[in-house]
Amino acid sequence: MTTTKTSTYCECGALALHINEKPVVQLVCHCSDCRHFSGLPYTELAFFKPEACSVDGQTHMTVIKGDSGFDKTHYSCLSCQTALYVKIAALNGATAVVAKRLSSFTFKPQAHIWTSKKLNSVTIPTGMIQSLGRPPKEIANIMVSIFWDNK
Repeated sequence: MTTTKTSTYCECGALALHINEKPVVQLVCHCSDCRHFSGLPYTELAFFKPEACSVDGQTHMTVIKGDSGFDKTHYSCLSCQTALYVKIAALNGATAVVAKRLSSFTFKPQAHIWTSKKLNSVTIPTGMIQSLGRPPKEIANIMVSIFWDNK
């Protein structure tokens, strides 16, 4: 895999997440947890291996139960409360990052997930893969093989 370097920073600059690999998958999530976390009608997320990520600064953590029954830990800046990333226990600690906050990064969504919770005002582009809930099987298989099978 080609090494790629990107970073994301909070609004005040006190918290940074540095990533040294390409994302495993890129998804648009319409679930209420993601909407609450990002403050947006949907959230564009890039999922990275946990070992590809390093943090500089102090975080505020909020732990919630995901639909999988496993914890999702949301991390934001301790100072300005900017939401930056989520660690997903169901994916062996995968790091999901709000893509629009990543520097030098072009978001290329592979699917829209949790469209059963999509806001009526949101339009999904024609031809885009959609899933009413979790990622479709072909994408879920990639996630499992990368986040679990290589351990």
